[in-house]
Amino acid sequence: MKALSPEQLLIIADAFCDKHNVQVTSFSALVAAAAVPGARFEGIAVFTEVTEAARALEEAICRLEPLDHANEDFAAYVRAVYKKWALHPLTD
Repeated sequence: MKALSPEQLLIIADAFCDKHNVQVTSFSALVAAAAVPGARFEGIAVFTEVTEAARALEEAICRLEPLDHANEDFAAYVRAVYKKWALHPLTD
């Protein structure tokens, strides 16, 4: 499963925040959410399908609420971006 770095999620968050006039209020929540799709136990991926990882990422963002508001919209946006990137990468 493709991992998402905290820096990648921050780039997505910055774009979303600029467009929707919201702010990141918890960078630690962004870092925690970014860890979800690439999670592994002893080298074994927690998720075997991109759609499962994307859904779990969306749920984590909703629960962690890294923005001052519009977290559900942000979560849906990140889910779509992650799925597109993981399923159709520009480069490996």
